[in-house]
Amino acid sequence: MSKRDLWAAPLGEGFLILVAALVGWATHYPFIFASLGPTAYEQVETPERPSAHPYNVIVGHIIAVAAGFAAIAAFQAWHAPPVSAHGVPIPRIWTAVLACVLTVLATHLARATQPAALSTTLLVSLGIMQTWVEGGIIVAAVLLMTCLGEPIRRARIKQGH
Repeated sequence: MSKRDLWAAPLGEGFLILVAALVGWATHYPFIFASLGPTAYEQVETPERPSAHPYNVIVGHIIAVAAGFAAIAAFQAWHAPPVSAHGVPIPRIWTAVLACVLTVLATHLARATQPAALSTTLLVSLGIMQTWVEGGIIVAAVLLMTCLGEPIRRARIKQGH
């Protein structure tokens, strides 16, 4: 690992998370959430992997949101309490399982595998971000992350990261 890698990777990832957090702060919407961390990591740390490419990032997360909503609808879990430190309601177990199965299946079919998308589908299916507005925010945040992360990803590839 070069000295450049030692600083470029953490600073690149920190920048991507900082921007998402600042957008969330400025808009009062949750533009920062768990699955953005691994998304930023992939773009900066493993830029050559297909899962770091914009198509995979965007399509993978969109599929994940849709799968989460489909699973909630399938089990009528809209009003089930979200998973919390107090427990995991039974309907959320089944929505999580179905959402993950649908996400992996659909991302494979679309050739858009994206590991962080499983985090996104869990955010939705477990009731943590399950409103239509929150689904839109997830997609908007992923688009922002991709737009800002793509130049960093390309620069890292050129540098031989």
